[in-house]
Amino acid sequence: MSFWGIVYMMAEITSAQLTGSHLDTFRKAKDAMARQNHDYVVMLMPPVLEAHPGLLEGRKILRASQIAKAKSASKMDKNMAAVRIAPAVMQAKSAVGKSLGTGLAKLEEALTLDPFSPQANSALGEIALENDLPGTAVFAFETLRVAKPQDTQNLHGLAKALIACKQMAKARDVYQAIMDIAPTDGAALKGMKDASALVATQSGGWEKSEDFRDSLKNKDESAAIESASKVVKSADAIAEQLARLHAQFEQEPQNVTLARQIAELCETQGSLDHALQWFQFAHEMTQKTDPVLEKSVFRLQCAQLDLEYDQAKAAGSDDSVCEQILARKKSVILEGARERVKRYPNDLQYRFDLGEALIDNGFYKEAVPELQQALRQPSVRHKSLNLLGLSYQRRKMLDLAAKQYALAASEIVAMDIVKKDAIYSLGVILEEMGKKAEALDEFKKIYEVDSQFRDIAERVEAAYQQTE
Repeated sequence: MSFWGIVYMMAEITSAQLTGSHLDTFRKAKDAMARQNHDYVVMLMPPVLEAHPGLLEGRKILRASQIAKAKSASKMDKNMAAVRIAPAVMQAKSAVGKSLGTGLAKLEEALTLDPFSPQANSALGEIALENDLPGTAVFAFETLRVAKPQDTQNLHGLAKALIACKQMAKARDVYQAIMDIAPTDGAALKGMKDASALVATQSGGWEKSEDFRDSLKNKDESAAIESASKVVKSADAIAEQLARLHAQFEQEPQNVTLARQIAELCETQGSLDHALQWFQFAHEMTQKTDPVLEKSVFRLQCAQLDLEYDQAKAAGSDDSVCEQILARKKSVILEGARERVKRYPNDLQYRFDLGEALIDNGFYKEAVPELQQALRQPSVRHKSLNLLGLSYQRRKMLDLAAKQYALAASEIVAMDIVKKDAIYSLGVILEEMGKKAEALDEFKKIYEVDSQFRDIAERVEAAYQQTE
């Protein structure tokens, strides 16, 4: 089901069932939504929903406006929202016993503060399920899934709501998603089996055979469940091995090999936080002299930031939030590169890595000596020339930049990506220097073999049009 897909069942109603002033208000809210007047929608819809808590269509209109408003909220507003949501959710749960509409209205107040609030959406989903509003429950859990796609507790709620909506195939897929995140989740495995059986029941397969495998819609479903069972067994084996290694480590607390093995198993298990802690611990035990452990620490630090970035994007976070995460990753990369060069000053690959990280963080002048040393490493020489050119270019030393790009292009025989980068950058520099004819000659070298490279076609064709 799509995020905004509509499910109507049992106590849920459509806008066609509204009458009088509530119907008029709903229509005004829809018109306001079309005009993107989100403040007006947030003002109009709550009374209608309080009177008709099963109006899922109206709740979705309200949520869309709440989300739009939340994107422009200040940092202070967001901090205040976090403080105010918990009391609002508690009040909502207390009010539901007396009036479902009043209780859900309180939750909407919390969701206006933060439409992706885990507390408020979870409460909405649970209350909706308890009050025969399965479509509303699906909507609540799906909303939270957008913000927290790895939250298995929320996914369990979503699967339960989908089953209440008799959408067995989608419930099965959600249980499969849980298994992908947490292979040892026995409840998810059981849920997937049950949902698959119910899918077969809906299509008549269960009645035609007493054999469970025959009741599945196709062999792929059977294979998926058997595969999941194997994953659980494998996960159980990992858990047993971890328990054994932990016990062994308590007896040998200075054993670096054991610490490394625990870290590797934690990573295999998907516990990145624990894996990083153990790799860092093992690295400290070696006085930070083991390059393999150092790379493992660095790799997991980057993996954590990548995961944080993906989650922020999925939650629809502001660009500034995503940019901050990327900046932190760049900082981690730079810090690691500095540390490696400090310990291994004669390793030219590390010199290149540091130069590249410095440029990525905007330290163009500081990158030059590192990249100049890296020129002596054949495997990164041409990339170093290109980065040197970029460093000079950003500092408006155009003649020196052009020299680096030209040298890189002349030394590379095949027209690979590094040579294309060098030629393209040389053309841009020549344009900046006012040498348009020479720049065009460089651009044409790429155009003749790869007209899809960056904006090369636009540059070359525009130059010819100017001469017509």
